[in-house]
Amino acid sequence: MHEVSGSSPDTPIALIKFLKMAGIKEQVAILVQLQEIDKEIYILRRIGEEKPKEIEKIREAFQEKEKLFKEMEESLKEKKIKLKEMELELRTKEENVKKLQIQLYQVKTNKEYASMQKEIADLKADNSLLEEEIIKEMEGVDSLEKEVEKEKISLEDARKKMEEEIARVNKEIEELKEKLKGLENSRGEFTPRIDPPLLSRYERLLENKQGRALAQIVKDSCSGCNMGLPPQVINEVSMGEKIVTCENCMRILYI
Repeated sequence: MHEVSGSSPDTPIALIKFLKMAGIKEQVAILVQLQEIDKEIYILRRIGEEKPKEIEKIREAFQEKEKLFKEMEESLKEKKIKLKEMELELRTKEENVKKLQIQLYQVKTNKEYASMQKEIADLKADNSLLEEEIIKEMEGVDSLEKEVEKEKISLEDARKKMEEEIARVNKEIEELKEKLKGLENSRGEFTPRIDPPLLSRYERLLENKQGRALAQIVKDSCSGCNMGLPPQVINEVSMGEKIVTCENCMRILYI
């Protein structure tokens, strides 16, 4: 068990004098009040640390939606390019048909005439299939254009919502800062009343014990770690003649 008492040779002289003057019980009582403030400060700081992550998640959700929209736009662009290529191919083939039809009247033998007629028929059949593919591609482009336009409106709504959510979180951050400022001011009313070495010890515990440097004795146990306490320890805390800590979690005990 770690302790600070007026008779211990390891206790700083300044602390001995102060504790004799102010009294251990009074010092612990002040620490208990201070811890209530510090617990709230600890909670608000933890909340404050999560706020930037919350903003990042809001941005990431929008960015994912924006990424999908850009992919959709890129797909539409590719489809339009493909459609233009198919239309160009059809025009080229139709020009070839016209050229062959002109050449048809210049052939001299029936065999050449029949061969060219077959070539023209094959080209027209290919063109017919290509026209069907172009129609399907045009329908696909039209459908995708409507989806893109719909998604564009949805994306703008999502952007507006993102901005509103970020503004809300930033407002909460500012409110947290104001609350923390008020609590820090309140804290400043208690810290000057605590002996510096004891305050330093308290603050080290506060940092290492997630905002709980003190632990109340409840049902003969330390409320900080729930370990049972020997009667002697409980009696020492009750007497209030020295600072008594829990041997398990090292928190300062009080009743």
